[in-house]
Amino acid sequence: MATAQQTLEQFAKEVIASMKKNNGRWEKMFGDNINAFNSVTTNRYRGINQLILSFTSESKKYKNNIWASYKQWQSVGAQVNKGAKGTGIIFYKPSLFRDAKKGETPNQKDGSVKIQWSVMRGSTVFNVDQVDLSNSEYKIPVVKFGKQYSIKEIDSFIKSTNVTVKHDDVNRCFYVPSKDYINMTPKEFFKDTKDSDATVNYYSVFFHELTHATGHESRLNRKDKFDNDHKKSYAFEELIAETGSILFGKHFKIAKTVRPNHAQYLNSWIKALENDFSFLSGAIAQASKSFEYYVK
Repeated sequence: MATAQQTLEQFAKEVIASMKKNNGRWEKMFGDNINAFNSVTTNRYRGINQLILSFTSESKKYKNNIWASYKQWQSVGAQVNKGAKGTGIIFYKPSLFRDAKKGETPNQKDGSVKIQWSVMRGSTVFNVDQVDLSNSEYKIPVVKFGKQYSIKEIDSFIKSTNVTVKHDDVNRCFYVPSKDYINMTPKEFFKDTKDSDATVNYYSVFFHELTHATGHESRLNRKDKFDNDHKKSYAFEELIAETGSILFGKHFKIAKTVRPNHAQYLNSWIKALENDFSFLSGAIAQASKSFEYYVK
């Protein structure tokens, strides 16, 4: 079984290969069905696992985005096909705390004692298309791909983030870390493009900037990994923001299209990414944290 780091790096390799085929347009890699869920628990996979499984489902052309571990399939009377190759995912064991005992020095601000640090581990799952269900009572469900959100509901979500949005510069969209606000071109200034309409373009850009905003010290406090390399730091943050925008866009059923200049920019980094798979896998992991900061 692959470790968590090996799983991330393998996913990065596959994403880079797909980027090369699609000229940097990696939003197309995940398809429209970012709704991978576990067949036994019926829980929807979250964060990085959702991206890994939806990417695999799209690239392998699986009919369903339904997954489970080898033992879980066995528990419902199903059998993974001989020779089937599983897909690596990641799970987290959270930190554990307890009250300090008499005479014991607490190691947390709230007076508690941390007794287990969070760890990241790898696991393997198989798609239902890789499984023999002939002797199982399990029936593949008809899946509705999540809630369909109205524009009013999306705007309500944006308001709930409590991130300040200004329209001081009508020609540019950007996030200002030092003052913690997003500047957006007003909706009416956005236009339809070849790939999507004006409304979709507006929210796609907003979610890109919102992902940047999660790095603020009052939220995830995302640290600069490359203090002495501005170009690399910028690329890393843009990868985080683009991936985060895809996650938000798929969640709210807004077709995410990477802006042409960003697609070209990301494409220019492919060779560098091939030499350091941890660069891309790290950005994807950070994007997942950004998404789950707001979407619990």
